[in-house]
Amino acid sequence: MSRTSSLVHVKTFDFSNTPVSLHRPKFTYSLERSANEPLISIVTPFYNTGHEFHETAQSVFQQSLQQFEWIIVNDGSDNPESISILESYRKIDPRVRVIDHLSNRGLPAARNTGFREARSDFILFLDSDDLLEPTAAEKWFWFLITNPSCAFVKGYTVGFGEYNYLWARGFHQRRLFLGENLVDITSLVRKSVLNSVGGFDESLKQGFEDWEFWLKCANAGFWGATIPEYHDWYRRRSMQQVRWQAFDSRKEIVHLLRKRYPNLFRKRNFPSINLNASEQEKNQIDQETALLAGKNRLCKNKPRILMIVPWLNLGGADKFNLDLAKLLTRSGWEVSILTTLTSEDPWWQEFSKITPDIFMLHRFLTIEHYPSFIRCFIESRQPDVIFLSNSEFGYLLLPSLKRCWPNLVFIDYCHMEEEDWIDGGYPMLSIKHQNYIDLTLTASEHLKKWMIEHGADGRKIEVCYINVDTKEWEPSEEVRKQVRNELSIPDDLPVLLYAARLCKQKQPLLLANVIRVLAKRGLKFLAIVVGDGPDKGELVSFINHNKLQNFVKIMGALPNDQVRRLMQASDIFFLPSEWEGIALSIYEAMACGLAVVGADVGGQRELVTESCGILLKPSGNFQNDAIAYAQILERLITNEKERKCIADHARYRVESLFNQEEMISRFLYLIEKAFQNRKTLETIADCESAMIIAKRKAQMYSSKTQTSVELLNMQWKPPTINSRLYFWLRARLSTLYNYGKRRGWRWMVRIKEVLVRFLIPDEYEEL
Repeated sequence: MSRTSSLVHVKTFDFSNTPVSLHRPKFTYSLERSANEPLISIVTPFYNTGHEFHETAQSVFQQSLQQFEWIIVNDGSDNPESISILESYRKIDPRVRVIDHLSNRGLPAARNTGFREARSDFILFLDSDDLLEPTAAEKWFWFLITNPSCAFVKGYTVGFGEYNYLWARGFHQRRLFLGENLVDITSLVRKSVLNSVGGFDESLKQGFEDWEFWLKCANAGFWGATIPEYHDWYRRRSMQQVRWQAFDSRKEIVHLLRKRYPNLFRKRNFPSINLNASEQEKNQIDQETALLAGKNRLCKNKPRILMIVPWLNLGGADKFNLDLAKLLTRSGWEVSILTTLTSEDPWWQEFSKITPDIFMLHRFLTIEHYPSFIRCFIESRQPDVIFLSNSEFGYLLLPSLKRCWPNLVFIDYCHMEEEDWIDGGYPMLSIKHQNYIDLTLTASEHLKKWMIEHGADGRKIEVCYINVDTKEWEPSEEVRKQVRNELSIPDDLPVLLYAARLCKQKQPLLLANVIRVLAKRGLKFLAIVVGDGPDKGELVSFINHNKLQNFVKIMGALPNDQVRRLMQASDIFFLPSEWEGIALSIYEAMACGLAVVGADVGGQRELVTESCGILLKPSGNFQNDAIAYAQILERLITNEKERKCIADHARYRVESLFNQEEMISRFLYLIEKAFQNRKTLETIADCESAMIIAKRKAQMYSSKTQTSVELLNMQWKPPTINSRLYFWLRARLSTLYNYGKRRGWRWMVRIKEVLVRFLIPDEYEEL
């Protein structure tokens, strides 16, 4: 199942892999030394909770923001087993306080007791059976610190347990709260707001107290925001609505809310939030974030690397970042990742399998606050190495970072030159900032030579090929037969695979012209195209116009495992790029035993020798290149013996010289060399002045783009008529639907699926 919802890309979702699952990667989240003042106060009501409380506790103790206090309010529990469970937490940690109610007073009273006892200015409400993602509290805290006009914040929610679903609705949909409560209580709220509105209504013991609280805040002029990431897990139970028995129907609670807050319902004048701070607010934010430097300093018992990358997208450079992070963790390193560009980050789930310490900055900060966060993040994690790859913003901050931490090792990695962007792309940025970099790594000898020719000091540049996992990417006759059977491809039909982003650099239209030439020559073959991008529409139009549908299968963007299976089922890999470093897909194709045909650009000849592939030097003439590529491919399509000989040599070459074990060994060796090369600036570290410069640069950079948290919360539009109709039906039929689902009425589930697809295909989908 694939969908993109509210700025988050979700391909598949494993609801069994909760934040406390044994399959989750770990990071040393514990304070280096105890702190007297908590940055946040976590408030959890407890009433006869069972063993699931241990999971809630684990999700609290493994938070990346460790400078917290946890207030557990025992709301008159009378179950012996529950009391025993709670007793084990009274002295488990000095940050934990258990407060006892003499009788059961209800959730709102327990929350009120908790926040009034809190010692911090920020209250994180968490019920006793729900879970938090490891970085949730830290991201919420930083959002509220940098957005003083916001009263509260939360992320998207994962429903799990009796029902599994992804919930991407929230405070950004402001006025929809007049029709129903869109979120659970798990959120971070300013204590000043709670005091101002008087907390929760303690008379609403049986439910809807959180909905009433949100509207009470709105009526007082307070509102919050949504961070577009899945941050909390809401445990669903089959009898969840039993505690709402105080209300005979939904109409009764709506009537109560309308009576209390008539101005909200009549005028529909919901408060808005402003993520663009005034100058006075900016000064206040700067003062508060400066005070955070040195807070939440974490223990360290392993070497650490901080990777600053543009995004978590699909691409060769990004796959190298993924592989590098994976291999470093296997080698005993802890990995932190910061991203600097606004993106859907479709590989966020893949990176999350390697490390929990991932911060896509655009999802919870505006760009002008990136420098302050990065400063505090570095002081918290204390990395040994800062690794920079393809991040323009990272290079922008590099001088300030080096001045702040002159003893840290800074390494950057460059994949290829781009002559049409800032006179050479990221390698040119690297050259301009070489005084602040201890060692530059390049993906090819070609690029190292290019950088030296353009003014770089060659003594500070080393080649580190990206290589490939030859145990994962390997030939498989079994998979070949399976895939060909699935796609109805005869075993003896030559298959040509093109796997790349469909954009100008990868020249998909040149591919299409080559296919047309081959088809006109009467050759029998099939071309499989994997990928997506801006040129897809033009590619499809060309294929349809020239009646090439029988020669081409367009598969769209696919996950890595499916691309690998297609490679194992193919015979030839074709990539006529306009420019490259060394394409990762060619490493992978050679490892799978394919004959490679590609462009003789960048450093590709360092990998593809004459015995294991054929590279063509682009002539600059589109049609001439199409004919030349067609001639090469015709030879391989018609000559199975030559094709297999090339494929065997290709596999042998990458297996013996370009495997990932070689890459990580060299990378670790080069880190040691970087420590030896480390250049300490002559000036004494001065973070304050360096951060002033960094913030000015960030403010200038912020004019170029908006972050996801801005796009979601400041540009949300009211729902369509179809959307309103769907949620009107859902509100009135939810009880019947849940009853039918428990009884196994599959027809009712199918009806809902039809309504979802027809009325709200992009807003909500239950999995």
